[in-house]
Amino acid sequence: MKSFILQNKRRLEKGGSSMAWTIAVVFWVAGVALVGSPRYLFHRLEAMKSNTAGRARASEASNKDESIFFFIETKALDSIPWWVVTITCVTIGLFFIAFGVIALVFSY
Repeated sequence: MKSFILQNKRRLEKGGSSMAWTIAVVFWVAGVALVGSPRYLFHRLEAMKSNTAGRARASEASNKDESIFFFIETKALDSIPWWVVTITCVTIGLFFIAFGVIALVFSY
């Protein structure tokens, strides 16, 4: 490990940049954040669904068209299952982590 650190220190002293490390770390952080986000995103979708359902009920007496649009939006949000959100976030997050590894590999 010590030789690895010294090798990178020498490389940076020769004029190399740590931009590849920065790009790799940014991809890794984004990937880990996406992999860990399905629960938060699904709770946000549930909050949006209840909000639009409330707006559909509130506008039912005053504006029928608006009520219908909010009802359609509520049904569209209701049709998104939790496993689709989870699989999408995990897949995209793992691609970001892989891109971070690829960015690190091509830096040498």
